[in-house]
Amino acid sequence: MVNKQFSAWAPVISGVPQGSVLGPLLFLIYVNDLPDWIKYDMRMLADDTKIWNRIGGLTDCVRLQADLDQLHAWSDKWLLSFNPDKCKVMHVGHDYRFLYTIQQNNSTYKLSAATEEKEFGDCGY
Repeated sequence: MVNKQFSAWAPVISGVPQGSVLGPLLFLIYVNDLPDWIKYDMRMLADDTKIWNRIGGLTDCVRLQADLDQLHAWSDKWLLSFNPDKCKVMHVGHDYRFLYTIQQNNSTYKLSAATEEKEFGDCGY
């Protein structure tokens, strides 16, 4: 309520209210089970998620792709989409050129390779 006025009700099929005091807490509760779906290492901060693993061969590449597929399954379950344009793969210290993909909205997207990435919370200051 603002100035004794309420906004109109609207149907919400998923997600968390934006601009609210409880929004950040509700979002954390909403995504709290995501690490349970992933086998390799993972870090989350706000709405950013990173997964990674040491790659020693093709088997590790396939396992990492399986985690990406699990992200898709989680995303479908909770109706919370990832933005494929912001999803990237970074190869550090090896030359295995596996084609990683992510699925979203019944489409398969190839993950582009990045040579650098900002760390969580890095605002460029």
